[in-house]
Amino acid sequence: MTRVITIKGWSATIGMAAVGLGFHQSHFLWLFAAGASVVFWVLEALWKSFQYMYAPRIKLLEAAFLEDEFESVAPFQVYSSWFEHFLDNGFQLPRNMFLGLAAFPHAVTLVASLGLFAVEALGWVAFPMKVAISNHNAHPIHRTDSPRQAQDYRSYQP
Repeated sequence: MTRVITIKGWSATIGMAAVGLGFHQSHFLWLFAAGASVVFWVLEALWKSFQYMYAPRIKLLEAAFLEDEFESVAPFQVYSSWFEHFLDNGFQLPRNMFLGLAAFPHAVTLVASLGLFAVEALGWVAFPMKVAISNHNAHPIHRTDSPRQAQDYRSYQP
């Protein structure tokens, strides 16, 4: 459970940060957010696939405990059971990607970031760009508020 929360946390943090920065830096960050959400979505679906490989063994053990019948259950066969299920079914990545618990928040970030980029690219809405760093906060040597400062930056004495 901890790994799934970690994957979702990183996806939400990186995706939403890129969406937010897309309003301030470059609208192409929305494409980065979409790409990052797809990567984390596939990673989570892959993790779900690994988890679901244990399901047949768990069902067998639960049935054995429920019926109190352990003679047909071989002990210590976790790897063999997992690998047998893998060979029969594979990872089933597309199926696991569209599970509701695996798709959130990745699908939301993907749709939001692609939607914002498409709306901006098609010209339906023009989001104003904001400059994050003001030139007035720069060091006096590197400021170019006036042509004189741009010419005489070498003569600056602190």
